[in-house]
Amino acid sequence: MLSLFAVVTIILFLLPFTPTAGLFLRRRRTLGPSPLSEGAYAPDHFARNLIEKLRARMALITQPVVTVCEYPLDDEPLLILPASMRRAPSECATKMSYALADMVFPTALACDKEIAAEGALLTGENASYRALYAADTLRIGRNSTIVRWCHADTHLKVGKGCRILGRASANKTIKVDAPCCFTTLTAPMILIGPAEPRAAGAKAEDLASVAGTNHVAREPVSLAAGTRLHGSVKAYKRLCVGAGSVIEGALACEGDIVIEPGCLIWGPIIAEGDVRIAGGCEVGRSGHPGSVVGEDVEIAAPAVIHGAVHARRGGNITES
Repeated sequence: MLSLFAVVTIILFLLPFTPTAGLFLRRRRTLGPSPLSEGAYAPDHFARNLIEKLRARMALITQPVVTVCEYPLDDEPLLILPASMRRAPSECATKMSYALADMVFPTALACDKEIAAEGALLTGENASYRALYAADTLRIGRNSTIVRWCHADTHLKVGKGCRILGRASANKTIKVDAPCCFTTLTAPMILIGPAEPRAAGAKAEDLASVAGTNHVAREPVSLAAGTRLHGSVKAYKRLCVGAGSVIEGALACEGDIVIEPGCLIWGPIIAEGDVRIAGGCEVGRSGHPGSVVGEDVEIAAPAVIHGAVHARRGGNITES
């Protein structure tokens, strides 16, 4: 009798949780992989979502847009700026804005909503923006702040003294003038300061042949200036690459990585600690991205990065 009473008590206790458990199991079977596992980590994820939504809203408007119009979008006001307008109105500071052609924004403007343009987008200096998208070139004026993200379908140009607190991406090039603060930069080619790519002329046969392709050391590693090395290098605590070295491979370190002036690093640079890249360096090659990841990342101009730069804590572009 006592055991029967215990069984009934357990059943009565678990009964209210049965629908929730069933729902959880059904969702696990039907949802499949999380959407984050597919496109959400793409550099232009937020930009693509925004512009698709704006273009879909624009397709519902049957009359030509010849003046500034306001329409609802997701329960928020949306300003649509006609193609004939070249300078943004002051209302853009507080409302989501969609320019149908090129657009120029004034200086010292603080915008707390997203802004998109179907042409080129030029922002004024000393401004602050939540998010920016341009179907052509995007130019961010000096001493401006991007709070969430910015993306250009062609070229992104970031002026001196800017702070990019979120993602910055472009489908062709990003050009950043020093000094500048950033978190993530992603493009086929990132030009830091007055830099030009030079790795295209380097050939594998120009490098010294070294036995083995990977070099792993459970201690700090310091490569002499002018080192020519095939393969990747992994070190413990600290990895320093001497000036004028060419490394055909990746660099990884459980601590800090320091790249001295004039180096060519053909692969990615990944550090659990900080990354310091001196002026005159190039990471990756055209068509072969060589991204940089570190806690704090400091890059001195001029420099070229093919791929992405991500600073987990903070990134800085400095002058040599």
